[in-house]
Amino acid sequence: MPHVNANGVNLHYQQAGAGPDVVLLHAVTANMAVWLVFNLVDTLAQDHRVTAYDLRGHGLSEATPTGYTSADMAEDFRALHDALGLGPAYLIGHSFGAVVAMHVAATYPDRVSGVILSDPYFPGLARLEPNLGNANVWMDLREMFRHAGLDLGDTIDFTTLFRVVAGLSREQLGAIRERMGAASTRWLSQLPRLADTTCGHDVFAVAGLTEERIGSVRQPVIALYDEHSPFLATSRFLGDHLPNCTVEIVPGARHMAPVQNGPVFVELVRKRLAVLG
Repeated sequence: MPHVNANGVNLHYQQAGAGPDVVLLHAVTANMAVWLVFNLVDTLAQDHRVTAYDLRGHGLSEATPTGYTSADMAEDFRALHDALGLGPAYLIGHSFGAVVAMHVAATYPDRVSGVILSDPYFPGLARLEPNLGNANVWMDLREMFRHAGLDLGDTIDFTTLFRVVAGLSREQLGAIRERMGAASTRWLSQLPRLADTTCGHDVFAVAGLTEERIGSVRQPVIALYDEHSPFLATSRFLGDHLPNCTVEIVPGARHMAPVQNGPVFVELVRKRLAVLG
C-alpha cells in the first residue's frame, strides 16, 4: 500500500484513473474506505486521476500527537500535492474533510480547480449553528453508548469519545456492537489511537478559516447538504455569500450521505464534477 512523507507525516494514499486531478478528503474519525463503499473512486476514475488518502491519524496514515486543525491538514494536502506531482485539483470533502478542502481553496487557490462539499460544519461559522450538541449524528451515537452504560455528554466532544472508546471493556463493546452492528464497531476500532492526541480539540478550532476567509473562495463550489442535515443554516450562508456556489440537497441523508444514500451521492458528485470540469 503506497505511502508518502508529506509535511513530516507518513500518509497512506491510493490513486486510480487518468485525467484532471480529483482529491478525496474524508471526515474526522473515518478513512479513505468511505469512498470505496459505493464505488466513488472507480466512477470518477473513468474521466479523472483520483487520489484518496487517509488524513493524519486515520486509516493507515501516521498518528501524530498534534497537528489536526484544518490549517494543519491543508499543509498536509499541499505537501501531498507536491510529492505526487498533482495539477490543479477538484477537491471532494465530507464533513471535516470538506472544511479542509475549503481551507486549501482559500490558502492555495492555484492548486484548486473547484470544490464539492458534503455536509460540513465550519467552526468559523459557529454562530450559525448554536445547537451543535443536538446534531442527530451525535445524539444517535450518545444513545448507543448509553445502552452500554456510558455517557458521552450533551455536547459534541471527540476527545471524550476517543478516550471512552479506548477504555471499553469487552462487555461494553459487545453491548455497543449489539446496537451498532459489526461494521460500525470496526469504525470504533480506529479511534483509540487518537485518544492521546489533540485531534478532538483541533477539529473544532477556527484555525484561520474565518467567515471572511470562507467568503473569499472564488473557485466554483458545490455544496451538497443532506436533507436532514443539522447544518442547513450553513448551507444557506454558503449559497448566499460565495460568489460561485451551488447548493443541492441529498435526499434521505442525515450528515452521512456517502453511507446513508451512497448511490445518489455518487451520482450527484459525478454530474456536478462533469459540469465543473
